[in-house]
Amino acid sequence: MLPGNDEECMPCEEESMPGDEESKPDEEGKQLCCRVMKKDCRMENLKFEPKHNLVAVLDESIPETEGYRDMIKFIKRTKYVYAICAKPVIYARLIKSFWRTAEVIREENGVTVVRGNITRDMVLTVSEEAIRNALRIDEVGMNDELTIDECKSCFVNMGHPPIFPKSQFYRAKLGKKYKLLCYVVQQCMSRRSAGFDNFPSDIASPIVAIAENKPFNMSRWIMNGFVFNLVKGKRFKFLMYPRFLQLMINIAYPIIRSEGYAGGMLYTEDMNDLSYRKMSIGNVPNVELFDYMRDIANNEEDVEGVYYHISHGEIVDPQDLVDEVPDNLLDDDEYFARHPEDEEEDDNDDGDNDEDSDSEDEQDDGGNDDAESESNSEEA
Repeated sequence: MLPGNDEECMPCEEESMPGDEESKPDEEGKQLCCRVMKKDCRMENLKFEPKHNLVAVLDESIPETEGYRDMIKFIKRTKYVYAICAKPVIYARLIKSFWRTAEVIREENGVTVVRGNITRDMVLTVSEEAIRNALRIDEVGMNDELTIDECKSCFVNMGHPPIFPKSQFYRAKLGKKYKLLCYVVQQCMSRRSAGFDNFPSDIASPIVAIAENKPFNMSRWIMNGFVFNLVKGKRFKFLMYPRFLQLMINIAYPIIRSEGYAGGMLYTEDMNDLSYRKMSIGNVPNVELFDYMRDIANNEEDVEGVYYHISHGEIVDPQDLVDEVPDNLLDDDEYFARHPEDEEEDDNDDGDNDEDSDSEDEQDDGGNDDAESESNSEEA
């Protein structure tokens, strides 16, 4: 279920939006909407977390991926490749504006959404449907959390000791290959702000569902994270899901993706070879993939059968999921590096201008000589 808070919240003053610094507070904006479940007035000073909502690197050619390649092949077969590998150009100001004005709303049809302004005139509504569309996830109508006993049983099969202090699960205690699955779900898709080794059962649930082919509503689970960021205590809050938000913004307002936004780009971190090296530190047990996972990883053809998390058809190349910065936002060096033919034309234009300039100078010199000759003749 979605986390919520039905307690009444205090109205807050309207904050100016990007590009509208001189706007006056709207009195109607201070009225508390009866549909608002929770609106926090302290979202302005939140920060981005560099280890949150990362882009997964699933490149089998990296030497450090030795020992993980079966799992990499399996992950590439899942429905979540786009969600974990898509790398849009993220505009920090839009993300900050969204969270600064975001509120959790229960709509008339009973659907819970998070709504906020990305600019003065652009409103973004985050819902399960919007998440499914943006992340290209097609599941619906399934559970968004497994029981703790289901999670414990699966984690033991993945190499975790059968002891779970305070019902916490530990990534470092998993088999080597399952560490990668856990890392990708936790760092690329979950609401966690950093790479903590331990996590509760609600974070373990999607890992177990993928590993054991159990039905699971991933879009609702991600939606829970958006709501969690608003309804929980202040120490939990940060500028969550910048990559997922930008993917939703690009769908709602395509002009931003095509022409860019002059609001400052956010340069996020990706998984890299160091991530794989860190996962290999320590006495890591070598636990083989479950039978169904191994079959999926080794099957280069289209898979057949009932698989809740496996994508049918051609495997997506993660390198094709990286967006380029629009040309109009590049500096000269970056632009000419991308379009070297334009630099050659520019050099030719400069050469023509130099020749025109030399010709004009020669004409000016000739004119000056004629004037001096006429002046000398008059004196004589």
